[in-house]
Amino acid sequence: MQSHLLKGKSPTYGPVTTLLVEYGIARLRKGHTGQIIEPLAFLSLMRWLQDKGHLSLEANLRSRLGNESERGNAFEEVVNLYLLRALRNPVRFSTIFNFRCRPSWADEKAHITARRGGYDVAVDVLGKTPQNPRLSVVNYASSIEDIIEWLYKPDNTAALLVPSHLFGPDVMARCLTSSNRTVLLMGQFKSYTSGNEETLDAETVAKAVISLHPDHWFKQAAVCF
Repeated sequence: MQSHLLKGKSPTYGPVTTLLVEYGIARLRKGHTGQIIEPLAFLSLMRWLQDKGHLSLEANLRSRLGNESERGNAFEEVVNLYLLRALRNPVRFSTIFNFRCRPSWADEKAHITARRGGYDVAVDVLGKTPQNPRLSVVNYASSIEDIIEWLYKPDNTAALLVPSHLFGPDVMARCLTSSNRTVLLMGQFKSYTSGNEETLDAETVAKAVISLHPDHWFKQAAVCF
């Protein structure tokens, strides 16, 4: 996100809200598309909000998770935040994922990466010593073209990709292992409050797995909302 702000471009994760326009930080462009025009003011506002306990990121997520109409999106944002934090330093995949079908790379150490100059580079804007902070951490893809660009564009790509709800996977993440192998993670976000003690019900799991298969991408009927 920071790279988009510093280059005067709109953040690609979600829309620019009307409040940012009202505050004078964003400006409406053609097609009523918001664009951040004061990146330093925006970042300063975000830091100020984070220092206020009741307005911080944690407080915002907790409030939205308790709101029935917003808990779905808030849950996805929590998982995205977890992936960015859990994988910002090299860690074994098996320590953060419970594999049902164990892949060959399950015990390899890996960290989440973005793309810069044709190479996978570490990205961390959440820790005390940020790595490559000019690279954005999350991009939103509204079309197949946006997804292809994220997959193959050699420069300035975000660590996480959040596709539209029609795609199938809810998130895509690029990781680099200790053996210098690139692993592309794709996942479906699901939560449950009843049913089996340790897993989702069989029907929900089946729909989620089906939606991750390329044969069902961009087929709305095959995606579990």
